[in-house]
Amino acid sequence: MNVYKKIDLTATLTPHVFLFAILLLANAPFAYANNNIGYDENTEVVVKGTIRQSLMSPYMRFQCISLQSGSQNFRVIIAPRWIVKRMGLKFYKGIKIEVVGSKFFCRDGRLCILTRSLKFLPSGRNVVLRDKTCRPIWQDLSLRNSSCLHIFYHSP
Repeated sequence: MNVYKKIDLTATLTPHVFLFAILLLANAPFAYANNNIGYDENTEVVVKGTIRQSLMSPYMRFQCISLQSGSQNFRVIIAPRWIVKRMGLKFYKGIKIEVVGSKFFCRDGRLCILTRSLKFLPSGRNVVLRDKTCRPIWQDLSLRNSSCLHIFYHSP
């Protein structure tokens, strides 16, 4: 008597492949969210400098500027472009700013700063982009639709 059965692999694997594809697609937004840049308080620095230029090519869809501080040049990653626009932030060449942020090296090897707060030195205007736990303010979904965003996240 033959106790071995022939198993049809196509009938067995098709539901599993289909289930795997559904799980993969359902978790795609979370995979993207985990690919974002993380803020590390251990590398936090305060840098004063002059804006050299507002970079046209954003880093991972973030508004970036080139900041000259002494002999060093930093790429400063501000925030997603939509929140920069909503907050009414303008970055002009020659403006002096103070950046508090997490320092790291980008994929291309350049020195970068992920911004926690900005201070425009001529006017004294301070803009907070991360809360006390370093969580970005734009992750709060209720803020996305708020027309008063610039009021609540600008300190005098």
